[in-house]
Amino acid sequence: NERKFLFRGTKNSKENPPEVNSCLQFLQARGNFLTKSQRRRRQNDVFVTCKVRGSSPCEPVGLVHSPSPGSLSCTTMEISELDRKFNIIDGDTPINEHLSAHYKRSFAHYTVKDRLPVILTRIIDSLSREKEAIIAGYGEEAADDLKDVIGNISKLKYELQTDKKFKLLDGNDTDQEEWNAFLEALPDTHNSYFSAVWLHAECYMYRRVRSMFEETTTLREFDYFRRQKKDAFMGSLEAFQQLTEKFNEKRMVKTRDELRGLFRQLMRVNLWGNRIDLSISGGKIVSQCGDPFEALGNLEEYILADDTAAVWDCIATTDGNIIVDFVCDNAGYELFTDLCLADFLISHNLAAKVRFHVKMIPWFVSDVTPEDFRWTLDALKLSVTATLRDLGCRLSNYIETGHFELIEGEHFWTSPRDFCEMESVKPSVHRMLQQAHLVIFKGDLNYRKLLGDIKWDPTVPFVEAIRTFRPTNLCSLRTVKADLVAGLPPERAEELTAKDPKWMESGEYGVIQFAPK
Repeated sequence: NERKFLFRGTKNSKENPPEVNSCLQFLQARGNFLTKSQRRRRQNDVFVTCKVRGSSPCEPVGLVHSPSPGSLSCTTMEISELDRKFNIIDGDTPINEHLSAHYKRSFAHYTVKDRLPVILTRIIDSLSREKEAIIAGYGEEAADDLKDVIGNISKLKYELQTDKKFKLLDGNDTDQEEWNAFLEALPDTHNSYFSAVWLHAECYMYRRVRSMFEETTTLREFDYFRRQKKDAFMGSLEAFQQLTEKFNEKRMVKTRDELRGLFRQLMRVNLWGNRIDLSISGGKIVSQCGDPFEALGNLEEYILADDTAAVWDCIATTDGNIIVDFVCDNAGYELFTDLCLADFLISHNLAAKVRFHVKMIPWFVSDVTPEDFRWTLDALKLSVTATLRDLGCRLSNYIETGHFELIEGEHFWTSPRDFCEMESVKPSVHRMLQQAHLVIFKGDLNYRKLLGDIKWDPTVPFVEAIRTFRPTNLCSLRTVKADLVAGLPPERAEELTAKDPKWMESGEYGVIQFAPK
């Protein structure tokens, strides 16, 4: 066993002061026999790393004071049981390495250790609270199914917290075989929650939850994140109203410059719509408040990379007979901003068709499913305000006329694969994206898949960080919520880190990035 001890005091001696030896003697007296010690001094601190003979762990020492006046104190800095057992490295993710909970000071580690267990707990709590309503809607058999699911989620939480190896998926969904082939191919050294690539571990947890519902008799189609998503939608109605009213005022633009200016504003509204993410809040309801257009001026300094002009040129230099694809992220307010931007493209003849790629199963708490998409249009059509009713009718008409298309049935978006693997493992999806003139990838998870969940040097150009993935022109609209980013100016990341070491986890900053075909 290994323990690190920090001896802190005010004496500035090149030699270890006697108080240090007093502390070591104290440890020895407690039965922790020291076979090796390495001592070094930094300013007024003396660090001692001790190898302990035997299998019994060091007993926590706490604060030990030497009996002499003005003495040093001894404080243990113990390697935690979890760190030692799971071989956790006490450091940040190195540049060019995959993000992983293996690195203790990474957001991936915080996610796996703290955020994901909270999300599982909130699923259990939600199922318990809604038990009677679920039984009323799905029949008496659902009571036993709920009991089984809750028990299985509790077991999954234990597996996660104790870094168990990934199990093969049960159930019979169409993606099960692909998932299990992927899991079987993982090396043993990267096949558990704290050792795997973060993307693999996080996607695996959500897919395991889904498999538990697949195995039930009554709850196969139940969306266990439905309530949170609908509550977030209802809490954002005022923002929907204000955004629609402002958009209606601005949409009758006459000149090309005015059109470009409105596009620029809508891109920013769409970018900041990605701030609301229920997986980041652990499933806690977060809604959009206030006038989105009025907030844009104050947020300009938080856009770290802005390729809006290049995206505009990509669209505006065509004859308008093009397809634009959205690879969607969150339901609720963000989906609403996606629909507004798509409405702009169709109504101003900048695109002939807009396609929406969504998740086929409940995913990362707030991600859009086909049911969420349809429910959103229906809810807008039934709104108490004429402004939102008219918008809902217009958007639904786009579906009927073929200007909008909801792409369903594709499980690639809920796979653990990054996008560079798409052409080889799911060529049909790659070919579909090739049909589009522009694909807009929304949100943090899609950004991580674009970059391969690799911690790039922040100055590496975006077009290099996405590597070989280039089915067509690509745009990423992403609020930064994970510790990877590319395409920043030199020294910008260092400036932000000096201001706030956790800036990449805050959701305060965003990027609008473009990669031409």
